[in-house]
Amino acid sequence: MCSPPSMAPLILVLALFQTAQDLYNSAATDFEAGRWAEAATKYESVLKEDTSHIPSRFNLAVCYTKLGNTDAAIAAYRTLLDQNGTIYEARVNLAILLDQGGKRDEAGEQFEKALNLHPDDVQAELNLAMFYMRGNEIDKAYPHLIAVQTKGPSTAELYVALSEAEHARQNEAKSREYLEKAISLDSKNTNLRRQLAISYFTDKDYAKAIPPLVELVRLEPTNADYLYLLGKSYEQVKAYPPAIAALEQAIRIKSDDVEAYATLSAVFYAQENWGRAAQLLSRVIELRPREALPHFVLATCWDHLGNAKEAIVQYNKFLELDDGSNDARSFQARQRARTLERRQKK
Repeated sequence: MCSPPSMAPLILVLALFQTAQDLYNSAATDFEAGRWAEAATKYESVLKEDTSHIPSRFNLAVCYTKLGNTDAAIAAYRTLLDQNGTIYEARVNLAILLDQGGKRDEAGEQFEKALNLHPDDVQAELNLAMFYMRGNEIDKAYPHLIAVQTKGPSTAELYVALSEAEHARQNEAKSREYLEKAISLDSKNTNLRRQLAISYFTDKDYAKAIPPLVELVRLEPTNADYLYLLGKSYEQVKAYPPAIAALEQAIRIKSDDVEAYATLSAVFYAQENWGRAAQLLSRVIELRPREALPHFVLATCWDHLGNAKEAIVQYNKFLELDDGSNDARSFQARQRARTLERRQKK
């Protein structure tokens, strides 16, 4: 009579399976609760029993990342991708870690592979585009940014990146167009408004710089830099009353803002208010005593006011500091000083 086959091996296998499954479930509970160290230890134990268990390998890599063990996380993702190279999330996470570690070539390769896995995915395309933007590789980033825009929907982040790319390509009009689109989607973003205003201001399109600057001043009324830019823009379009208001407020906030003083003096000079212009120019000279031009302009103010003595002093000071870059101005100062000196001697 044959004895029945032993059930011991089957029972042992079932016990091991039950133990591994219980361990994985326990690790998952720790993982969901953010107990990264405990979860990592349990996932490591699961993988000792089954090295091909992909969910444990992926979650272990996440745990290592959360614990700051970047090298171990990278190694875990590499092992996982060797087992199954089609896991998109693993490609992206590995790319991010490599990028953060300064391994740009390897990171770019992973971002490219992630996009190949999901060629129609907007986020995959954007990830690659932004990776190239961070590395200032505009030529590589640009086609991916355009592809993201085509796939849609567009976001403020995308428009900002497109604006930066167009700026690098020296297409300022297009750059500002994208900035305006970004602002329409993120209207409370002060940084975007500042970029737009400065772009118009730098391009000397002062009329278009004014609206975003007005909004910036409304949001940050004590920001002297915004007030100066607004005042300067008003001065350039000859809107003198609001220019005066903005510049005087800038000076109240920042009493050594020499550019604000200089611009405000130019406003009063244009209005032939020689006394106020002279007062402001004197302050400019206090702040920048070795700059020649303010002495010349101040001299003309005193000249208009009939104060020959002060005019002569300032004309001569200008000539002392003058570098000869403007022959006509130098000639005018020399001739006018001589004329006034002759009159003084009579």
